[in-house]
Formats: sequence, structure tokens, C-alpha cells
Amino acid sequence: MAMSMGVHVTTAWSDTCLARADRRAVGHIFFALAVLGVVLVIGWIWLTVLSVPVVLELAAPGLRHFLTRRGTLALIEKFPWRPVSVNFVAGRRIGRSAYLRVEDSEKNLRLPELPERARVLVRHTGRVWIAGPDERGRVVVMTRGLAFVTRGRVIDR
Repeated sequence: MAMSMGVHVTTAWSDTCLARADRRAVGHIFFALAVLGVVLVIGWIWLTVLSVPVVLELAAPGLRHFLTRRGTLALIEKFPWRPVSVNFVAGRRIGRSAYLRVEDSEKNLRLPELPERARVLVRHTGRVWIAGPDERGRVVVMTRGLAFVTRGRVIDR
């Protein structure tokens, strides 16, 4: 009974995390479209041309989320969630990406996006929940206590 209750809570929490990720992705896309709208209202052709890369960069997190969502759901359905103890690999942070050393493993996790609030939580708890990895090393990483889920990859140290 306790096992099924834990699975239910984890499934409910992953659904909450996915819903939050969907809203965050839509927010990125709407913000990018709003910026494009302001630029178009200004009406300067060169400003419009120069703003296209900026608009695409602003929309990229949302677009990436929706392009990888089906694969994320497939990993969640195929693999059960399990907690792993992690700590950050020193000197490997580039922007919002993160490298996590998994205890009792010869592998690291590479996460393309880990916001600062999630970093603080992971640093404090030393734990994330993962579903996977699949045969290509892809995992889904979720935090408890902060509704955040992202795709990642298992890499050699």
C-alpha cells in the first residue's frame, strides 16, 4: 500500500511539474511574440531585421520544451521515478546548464537548464528524482519542493 501511495504522489508531483513547465514555456513564447509586436509597431525595417535573432533566443526555451515534451512523457511512462544523491561538479557551469555528479556511479548528469532556485534546492537537499536513463542516456530530472522538471543526459565523468 505504501508503495502505490508513493508512486501516486510522485506521479501527481510530476504532473504538477509538467504543468508548470508548460506554463513557463508558453510564457517564454508569448514574451518573445510581445517583443516582436513592439518592434513591428515601431516600424523600422532594420530594427525588425535585427530583432529576429533576439526574438528567437527569447522563444527558444519554450520551443525546446514543446519539441521535447513527447520524449519527456515517454521517458516518464517507461521508467519509474527514483531518487539519486547528487552534488555539483565544480567548474562545469556554463550559463543555466548544470553538471551533477551522481553518488555511487561513474556517470554525471548534464542538464541544459537549471534555474537558480532549483540550484539552491539541489545544493541544499543533495537529491533529485530521475526517470531513466534510456539506451541513449536521456533522463528526466525532477526536484521535490520546487515544481521543476527538465530533460538531461547521462555522460561519462
